[in-house]
Parts: sequence; structure tokens; C-alpha cells
Amino acid sequence: MEASHKALGGTWQALGRSPSDELLQLTFAVKQRGLQELHATLMRVSDPVSPEYGMHLSNDEVQALTAPDPLHVQLVMDFLRQHGVQAQAVTPNSDFITATVSVETAEKLLHTEYVQHSHPEMPESPPVSRALGGYSLPAEVAAIVDFVAPTVHLPPVRQLPKKLPFSNQTDPDAMGFNTPKNLRKLYNVASAEGVAAGNKQAVTAFLDQKFSSASLKAFWRMYCGGIHCGKGDPKLVGDETTGRAGIEAMLDIETITGLAGNVESEFWGFSGRAAGQNEPFMKWLVQMSNTADADVPKIFSSSYGEDESAWSLEAAQRLNVEFQKAGVRGITLLFAAGDEGANCKAGAFAPEWPSSSPYVTAVGGTAPAGGWPSPGGEKAAGLSSGGFSNRWQMPSYQQEAVAAYLKQSGLPDRKFGYNVSGRSYPDLAAQAENFIVFAGGPQPGVAGTSCASPAAAALFSLLNDLRLQSGTSSLGFLNPLIYKNAAGFNDITTGSSNGGCSFSSGWPARPGWDAVTGVGTPDYAKLAKVIAGLPSGTRRAVAGQNIVV
Repeated sequence: MEASHKALGGTWQALGRSPSDELLQLTFAVKQRGLQELHATLMRVSDPVSPEYGMHLSNDEVQALTAPDPLHVQLVMDFLRQHGVQAQAVTPNSDFITATVSVETAEKLLHTEYVQHSHPEMPESPPVSRALGGYSLPAEVAAIVDFVAPTVHLPPVRQLPKKLPFSNQTDPDAMGFNTPKNLRKLYNVASAEGVAAGNKQAVTAFLDQKFSSASLKAFWRMYCGGIHCGKGDPKLVGDETTGRAGIEAMLDIETITGLAGNVESEFWGFSGRAAGQNEPFMKWLVQMSNTADADVPKIFSSSYGEDESAWSLEAAQRLNVEFQKAGVRGITLLFAAGDEGANCKAGAFAPEWPSSSPYVTAVGGTAPAGGWPSPGGEKAAGLSSGGFSNRWQMPSYQQEAVAAYLKQSGLPDRKFGYNVSGRSYPDLAAQAENFIVFAGGPQPGVAGTSCASPAAAALFSLLNDLRLQSGTSSLGFLNPLIYKNAAGFNDITTGSSNGGCSFSSGWPARPGWDAVTGVGTPDYAKLAKVIAGLPSGTRRAVAGQNIVV
């Protein structure tokens, strides 16, 4: 099973053995089938030059394609039952099985020891119990399970968006804040807003970040500048949604609703810092699998991120499968690239996760470069993370663009250990500085790729709307489309990311794709023309075959 975890990172502190009667929510990820076909299908339906572009599968089809062997599901159930544990499948095809057990029972099941850990940046959160020394299962069970959680992975301690001091909050447009009005002008949105029925967009929130309807409405009232923001209160999904407004949560929902007006929005919030709770990230993916095609949002923006090495390889591989399942359904996943620049750790650049996954769209950050606000008036933001994965091979959809970048001069020294054959990120970028957020009151000067991801998501949500208006499919997994249509983006050629290794510089912005802003920032009007020329993606059964119409 999963190997012993690396030493505690940052300032996590081990407090001692977990109480034997403490309850844990264990999840067993049963190995799935059909993964090669899943990947091949994703590539076919996501490549804009493929005759099958946009021919997404239904959730029922995806669940059937990837369903575990029923005998394997039964074997896991029997294993738990033999230990007096009642378990249940929590997804349509039973690929995730959960059980609530005591620490004492979990330690017997997994042949491990659970220890409580605390972190000074989470003073209000209870200690979390983890088995960082690794765990084991009987051979016949281990062979059919990808991983068990919570075990070897500690919750992320993500730095919230940075705040810079500003003395005047009365005229945000004049000060160059990234209000909805300014972002619409910058990215050539004009008066576009949602029209199509069934178009939905969502943001995710984890780790005690909660939604406030009062704060959202105050933001719309104060900063929308006469444009149409939102479409009623967002639908709340998940087990942790409302409470004291979190800056991260409100930044995400205010940005996506402010830029993509009149599109139905949802706030998906999940807990995960209680002592024995499972990964909130995992809860989100399970919820997606349990949501019908007619109800699931077409696009998600997530500001979740941590070091790529923080997750075990087994768990990360499984998450890649879940990302592919979303893409095959026509669901777009955008992730903030991270706020650590090149992210130097122990003398080497460290990639971020899940923005380094080949199956999500990673969003880097830009900053004003003069002539504000106007297309082309942007430079790379120093905080914007990017680079190369140490785990995942570079996918074919980006090889040509990245190869051109690697031939240019002025790149970081190879002594910093980056993997030039790995998946490269970010894929695109958007503004990541000078945002204003309302979370219990105005919070000016907010910065981070947490700003950029929902801004980019909003633009693609409006592009989705154009597709749906014409009766065609949603855009789904974006990356093949992005790299084949880089001309639809504002190429960012100045600035660089922070380095951090021996005072080194990070990744420089260059013409074409680069490891700080991707292919650039989206131009809505240009991309709308690209979208108009795409295949419809409609499936019509003819003699047992599906063809594009």
C-alpha cells in the first residue's frame, strides 16, 4: 500500500497517539476499470480537430466505463464486515467505500498507528489524526484498492490571498482595482452575459472557508458598476457552506459572479479539518460523481493547492482519474497555479498540485503593466507559480509550445532540478493583483492566483453559454483547445515569477507559452470567434454509431 509519508513539513507538530475512541471516516478507493479507454475518450472529445470533439459521455456512461469489478467491491465489504465494520458505497459505481470507525478499529484494520497533529496557522481547528508511518492491508485487499484515507496525507495549510495596504476605498475603478467592470474591459467582454438555460458555474471552498449571502450582495451593490452581476443567491452544495465570510471563499464567488453575470452559480463547500474527517478535496469529487448531468455545473474554479509531493503517488494517480471522468462528462476544471513563484524547496523548484495535473487547466497570474485597464497592459505577476511536474509526463497537447520556450535564453539554471520532460504549467493566466473583496466589509488590495482562477472560469463560463445557446455541447476539458488556439489570448511577454533559490529569478515571460503565464490571458471576443467554429459535439445514433452533427 502507500509508503510511509515524508517527514512533517512546515511547522506541523506531532502531539501523541490519537485517542482510541476517536472516530475516523475511512474511505477505501477501489481500483477502477476501463482507464485506458477513459483517457482515449477524453482526448477524442477534447481535441477541437477531432471528429468526436464535444461528444461527451453521460455520467451513467462514465460510471459504467470505470466501474470496479463487483467481486472486488464485495471483497472490500467482506473485509470490513469481518472486523465488525458496517460500510457503504458512496458513488454510483461503488468505487469509493466509506466506514466510520474508532481509531482503535482503524489501527487494527490498517496495521498502523494514528497520531494527532496540530499546526500553528490553524489555532481554531482541532488536531488531525493521521498514520504518517504508512499502513498495510491483507494482500488480497491491497491488490484491489488504490488507497485508504485519511492516512498519510495532512491537510494543506494554504496561505490565504495576500492583502496590500490601500488608504482609499471610495473609488475602486479609478484606483485600478480589479472590479468586475474593469475586468470586463480588460478582457474584451463588453456587455456579454449569460442567456442559455442550464448553464451553471461553481467555485469550491475547503478548510473553513465559508459563504455569506450578505457579503456577496454588498459586493454586487458596491462594485458591479452598473453591470449585471450574479443571478440570485448561489446554490449551496456540501457539508460546510455558510458562516463567517472567508476572504478566499468570497473572492472566488464574487469574482466569478461579477464577471459572468446572469449565469446560475453554485458554492460547493466541504469540511475537512476536524480530527478524523476525510479529505475535503475527495468529498468534492465524490459529490460530482453523485450529481446528475442536468444538475452538475459546467465549470468549476478551485483555489485548492499544495506541493505536488504532499500527496502519495497512489492517491494522486486516482485523483487524475477523477479529473478525467469530469472532463469526459464535459465539465471544465480550473485550478489556481499557486502563489509561490517557482516555489524553491531545499534548493530545487517544487511543482504545485493539482495544478500540475495534465487533466486540469492551471491558471497563472498577471499584474498591471501600464495603460490600465487595457488589453496588453499586463505583465507576469511575481507570485505566479509555474514550472514542470516531477510525476506526470508532458502531454502531447502542449509539447510544441513548451519546446519553443525551452529553446529561449534566460531560463533558470538547470541546477534547480526542474524536469523539462514533465507536464508544464500554467496553461493560461489572468489578473492576480489589486482585487477588492467584500467579506464582512471591504477588503482591498487582495492578490494571488486565487483571483485569477475564478476570473478565467467566468470568461469560459460565458463562452460555454455561447455553445449552449446554439444547442451544442459544453467546452469540457480545455487544454487541447487552448494550445491549438493561442491566438485567442493576450500574449504576456514581460515580467517573471519569483525564484527563491539562492536569490535566483524564477520563470520569465516570453512570446508564446511560458511557465509563468501559460499562453496568456483570455480575450473573450477572439475566443468567441474560435468557439463559433467548433464542431457541435451533438451525438446522433446511426446504425449503432454516434456521429457528429
